[in-house]
Amino acid sequence: MAKPRPSLYPTRSSAGALLGQQLASRGYHSCILLGITPEGVEIAAHAAQAMGAQFDVIVASFIKLGANLAPVGAMAESAPAEMDPDFQPAMNLLEKLQAAIDESRARVRQDLVLYRTQRPVKKLEGRTAVIVDGQIVYPWKVLAAAKAAEGLGAREVVIATPVAAQPAADRIRARTYPLVCPSVVMEQEGHPSPYGDVGADAPERLKSIMIAHQAA
Repeated sequence: MAKPRPSLYPTRSSAGALLGQQLASRGYHSCILLGITPEGVEIAAHAAQAMGAQFDVIVASFIKLGANLAPVGAMAESAPAEMDPDFQPAMNLLEKLQAAIDESRARVRQDLVLYRTQRPVKKLEGRTAVIVDGQIVYPWKVLAAAKAAEGLGAREVVIATPVAAQPAADRIRARTYPLVCPSVVMEQEGHPSPYGDVGADAPERLKSIMIAHQAA
């Protein structure tokens, strides 16, 4: 039996603290960190704490044509959908795609109530916004969040994560967003368990909702 791969970071909080140090060492000081719901919230909060920066959450959701299929895009806040440019749906898929986009939009609306009780995100005008996710395997959610932050007036958008898959990192850099990522893994599917403290999905989500409410 193959041995499980060791985690890259013992905890999400230590990964966040390291990310905060890396951002600070690159001169991102008076920025605001935006954790993508749900996986980026806890990491962004710890990174912001480590560098003495402001923190908030940004709500995003993948667009999927089926539960087990790779996402074909993502939606963040009220910005237009961010789609995979390589995805060319056949005519017979257009209806299914529209339904998937609507479902993703509805999930974003629902999560805005859960995570921010519908309050607006902290002011981004003229500031550097750092979009933080837990692990970037598909770049669409961070790119959608970057688009949303630009729409809210951010002067510069930086994308940061403790771990990313190489193909996703390449896509982000191709879009000329600075990427701060201490661990880039070669596998397209990312790392199976980047954090040693990974729990079941539900407690993770509840914890990130609680952290998000403290950000207010």
